[in-house]
Amino acid sequence: MIGHGLLMMFVALATGLLLWVSLLGGFEIYPGFILTINLGGTSEGWARVHRGIPMNALMVLVFAFVVGSLGFSSKKENILGWILIATGWANTVFYIAANYSANRGLSFGENKFGASDIFSFIALMPAYVFGVLSMIVIFQMAVHCLKKS
Repeated sequence: MIGHGLLMMFVALATGLLLWVSLLGGFEIYPGFILTINLGGTSEGWARVHRGIPMNALMVLVFAFVVGSLGFSSKKENILGWILIATGWANTVFYIAANYSANRGLSFGENKFGASDIFSFIALMPAYVFGVLSMIVIFQMAVHCLKKS
């Protein structure tokens, strides 16, 4: 889990570079010479990507340190861990794909931001599924902790 959380944090840092490229319109090779690169998406979207992914990485990292102290069986710890890892990666995919989606990946159909497209589905489907599963997992863990105290 720690390895996955750190890889997610690496992706977050890499997307900081993409935010920089988006803001600058390219990559500066040497002072004054910018190689033009069009990443697509928006600078605001890349800022959301760069801010959102670290929160998912931290969720996975915190969970890695907490789950072992809750007294679950190793089988249950493993299942809960993989659900949270999948949630972190699903949300990582969400942030990136949503930046390319006309409707910000917030719905499967058209919404106030725009029409749906393939990026809407790529963004929302895994985030939706694992978002619901992670809410169940975290609620279950919270109830387990409250019962113990």
